[in-house]
Amino acid sequence: MLIIAFSAILRLMVIGAIGLGDDEAHYFAYSLHPDLSYFDHPPAIGYLIKLSVSIFGHSEFAVRLPAVMLFVGTSLLLWQLARRFYGEKTAFWSVVLLNVTPVFSFLGAVLTVPDALLAFFWMAFLSTFERALSTEKPSWWYSCGVILGMGLLSKYNAILLLPGVFAVLALSPKDRRWLSRVEPYAMLVIALIIFSPVVLWNMENGWASFGFQLAHGFGHAGAGLPAFKPELLGRCIGAQAGYISPFLFIFYWAALIVGVRNWWRVRSFDKLFALSFALPTLLLFNGIASFNEILPHWPAMGYLVLVPLLAHYTGMWMNITWLKWSTFLAWGFGLFLTVLVPLQAVYKILPPEAFLSASDAAKVEDGVGKPEKVDVTNELYGWKAVGEEVARIAAKQPPGTFVLAHRHYIASQLSFYVPGTLPIYCLSDRIDAYDFWQRDLSALDGKDAIFVTDNRFVTDPSANYPFKKCGPPIHLEIYRKWRKIRVFQITVCHEFDLSKLNPAYMDTVLGKHLDKTWALRQFDWKIFRFWNRAHCSPLWDYFFGTLTWIASGPPLVLLIGILLWFKRRNVFWRELLLLILILLIGGILVQVLKRMFGRLRPPMLFGPSVKTLGLIFYNASFPSGHTQTAFGAAVYMAYRFKRFWYAYFIIATLMGISRIYVGAHFPVDVVAGAVIGSAIAVACIKYDSYLLNSRTYK
Repeated sequence: MLIIAFSAILRLMVIGAIGLGDDEAHYFAYSLHPDLSYFDHPPAIGYLIKLSVSIFGHSEFAVRLPAVMLFVGTSLLLWQLARRFYGEKTAFWSVVLLNVTPVFSFLGAVLTVPDALLAFFWMAFLSTFERALSTEKPSWWYSCGVILGMGLLSKYNAILLLPGVFAVLALSPKDRRWLSRVEPYAMLVIALIIFSPVVLWNMENGWASFGFQLAHGFGHAGAGLPAFKPELLGRCIGAQAGYISPFLFIFYWAALIVGVRNWWRVRSFDKLFALSFALPTLLLFNGIASFNEILPHWPAMGYLVLVPLLAHYTGMWMNITWLKWSTFLAWGFGLFLTVLVPLQAVYKILPPEAFLSASDAAKVEDGVGKPEKVDVTNELYGWKAVGEEVARIAAKQPPGTFVLAHRHYIASQLSFYVPGTLPIYCLSDRIDAYDFWQRDLSALDGKDAIFVTDNRFVTDPSANYPFKKCGPPIHLEIYRKWRKIRVFQITVCHEFDLSKLNPAYMDTVLGKHLDKTWALRQFDWKIFRFWNRAHCSPLWDYFFGTLTWIASGPPLVLLIGILLWFKRRNVFWRELLLLILILLIGGILVQVLKRMFGRLRPPMLFGPSVKTLGLIFYNASFPSGHTQTAFGAAVYMAYRFKRFWYAYFIIATLMGISRIYVGAHFPVDVVAGAVIGSAIAVACIKYDSYLLNSRTYK
């Protein structure tokens, strides 16, 4: 607790002393444009920053405070999990190790980025999942679903928790039975419900975020399989070692290898747990790095899972002299780097030219000495001065003047540091979040602009944007420790002509933006066309045609009735009447909703292009009565014959798909029917159980 508190106090002293990084500023821009999701990330980071700034004011401290608090929570969760596996001593050293690993103690503890949120929910999920297995209480599984959903709202990488869950369940003999129980699958449903706003945003925006992240991670699709590039993999591993700390990086991988060997020999649960959640992340991202360049912090969650395991092995390795001194060196150097980064950011204690050759140290690039360009902490400085200069210039311009940038991170920095309410736009040929925020550019036509860039991206606005004229650029030089570290270029441009703007700079490249109802309808239609037209064959026609006939009602009741006669003959009539009651109530509700909504069936909307089997209907599509019957019966069977509960729901799902295949319903109709049938069945069965246990019934 003392270590956690002391390190948090040190971070609180740092977070307000330096300017925002480009990524942090971009996530602050999220908070200015509340939405269900964003182009490059899910929305949680934007909501969190907006909450913090609303409470603590507009400052770097307020933007970064969530990162410090999240790291405190991550540390406590890690300590708790390590203590349950290895005891108090290892839990203590796990917290120490977390604080001396730079990628966690600075990137995830000082900078408010999605990884800070992801690390917190990652550890919360691991701790809760372990409790679900150790206590065998179903309620912990539902908590896992909530946490997984929140993790997905933080960063898409949270999906990699799922391979770990099913690896543990599949490889742990005592926990394998959970695979045939409903709780793990209920966890998935809960997580999907929480994550659904992101899915809906993607539906509205042509699946832009999912497409961007897949292309960003796996590279753009090309002909054939990706080629193995050892230089890319080597560069990625070297960058990971830099983020982890080179010596600690070796120890983490040593712990991973030793853990695999020990688990193979002993099959201990603690090793299985760590490896199941570490290996999918590490293997996936390092595998991608062999053919596509990735960012070095992407595999960080794989190393986070290994922290307790490495702390555990460290205690064992202390008995070996050379390993003991190697451990001191690795942990000490990690602490040195952890302290060095914020000290360099705040005080600039190391001259970067000391690490360059004499010729490189003497070079000047874009008006700035190369040593100052090498020092990335310099990028945290200068934006406040730029904001004040832009505000001073804007005060002399006519009403309607806007601020313009050609890179989204420059626009985001300006959105934080330019005082007042000046509108800020980013117009570039790259698709970014601003394209989704500024679809209507009509307000800019004929207006003046203040164009801002820096020495990293020297750009002539008159050559890229349709202004009538542009004034001479103002060069704002930024000094740190009496050295010029950056040069900003500020240009006043006059009379923007929207009609001549390059189409690549406009939102037309994104495709049409759909409202939520229309987006859901389009998605519904796409899935319908896939299931209705894909894999058509006489065999599938017979299979799905038979399923849809059984789901009509009487055949299904007859089949279940036969099973009841042989398995529950002593209560046959009561059970059969309960089943009929479930289906009857559901059927009445479905008919009421059909007449209320009056949705047209696929053949009415799409005509002959729809493949139909059996009777053809043209109206009363929502919801699906057959699917309501199938899921009502599936829930009933799951309660009365629990052993094969999953088989009943698989069959019910196939019956629902059959309604799409035969051209009778859309997917939304099927989902609604499944929900109605399941809910009514649960309510009826619960009420029946209540009556059975009541004195009145007896």
